[in-house]
Amino acid sequence: MTEESISEKVFRFLEGEWGIRRQFKGSYGGDFSGHAVFESKTNAPSTYHYSEQGELVDSEGKRFAAKQTYRYLLKEGQVEILKQEGSDWIVMHGLDFKDDGGVATASHVHLCGQDHYATIYRVDFSGSLEVEYSVKGPNKGYSIHTTFKR
Repeated sequence: MTEESISEKVFRFLEGEWGIRRQFKGSYGGDFSGHAVFESKTNAPSTYHYSEQGELVDSEGKRFAAKQTYRYLLKEGQVEILKQEGSDWIVMHGLDFKDDGGVATASHVHLCGQDHYATIYRVDFSGSLEVEYSVKGPNKGYSIHTTFKR
């Protein structure tokens, strides 16, 4: 029996329900709060369906119901995050986690047209996950910080 890699440990840790808080700062501002679920919906133990829903309050105080879905795959020692475009699922991030003093970290850059999405994932196995994005493009310049707690 082989020992689980840090990316495999992260993937297993994600399963279940989370409370989330997301803050947007910069050219777009706002706060999102809600809940998220990582769950297996197929017979494939290496695939999670991720869904979140909650309320977004923008910097002008307008309130919106918000939701999104992704797929998370454990593939060849990496955690891949896929988003849906039309009827296809495309890889948005390939995360190769490292042990950074007891916290698992990974980073990746995703290009979407002229926009640049740099992300950092931090997993604290005591019960939290943080995701930070820096978004830059011709009409964009903001950061997104999301905290997940059990």
